[in-house]
Amino acid sequence: MLVLPGSTVHIANDERVSLGLDGIEAASVRLTPRFGDAVDIEAGEDGLFPFPPLPSPNEADIEWLSSSGEVLTRSRAAVCSRHYFSLDQLRGYGQGRDDFHELPTEELRLARQAATEVFEAAARRAFVRRIGCVTDYGGDGLLHAGVDPIREVITDGYRAAGYALIARVADPARGFPCEVEFIYGRDEVPAEVSRAVLDLAAYTLRPTNRPVGATGESTDVGYIHFTTAGRDGATAIPEVNAAIEQFGRGCDLVW
Repeated sequence: MLVLPGSTVHIANDERVSLGLDGIEAASVRLTPRFGDAVDIEAGEDGLFPFPPLPSPNEADIEWLSSSGEVLTRSRAAVCSRHYFSLDQLRGYGQGRDDFHELPTEELRLARQAATEVFEAAARRAFVRRIGCVTDYGGDGLLHAGVDPIREVITDGYRAAGYALIARVADPARGFPCEVEFIYGRDEVPAEVSRAVLDLAAYTLRPTNRPVGATGESTDVGYIHFTTAGRDGATAIPEVNAAIEQFGRGCDLVW
């Protein structure tokens, strides 16, 4: 897997990967996980670095080092327990009619990561455990995480106060504003969520046959209305939007 400088790559413990820096040759990497000990890894003959299994959820800072130990650039890895679907499922999507098996693995990985990010952001919920962060600006002490369910608050002086709420129980020693970290997400991926994220990834890989920005088209049989992401839902696929509505946390209402 090629990683761009300064980017975040999503890694799951159900799939072994090796990382390489896109455009820059590094001699070794230093991984500094949020949970666990830092480790230095030398490059293999192919110039890639095997990413070691880490406790999940986790995050790791990646320092790409030269042969002299100089930091060339930095990246970040977000680690969870599993992906919503495997790359083999994407390769064989539609019984192979889309020829996704001919695409580079890197392109398939990027499509999966993009689809996962879009689905979770629209649903405001993760179906695997992840590390989240919210900023406390020193208000009334009740913070809305924006995602759910909150499993554990990592930062001292705070506690979970609801499905998506965090309460301050002691002022932070470092003052305001401060970042509050927490673990959130479910432990099971519903089959419909897995299918919806797979459909969304496949949609992003297919070439479009309509002009960019078009919302409809006049034909001999009448006017065809196109489902448009952002207007008709979070995505351009009605079935995916339905899954987001059914399995997501919905809108927050204030009475």
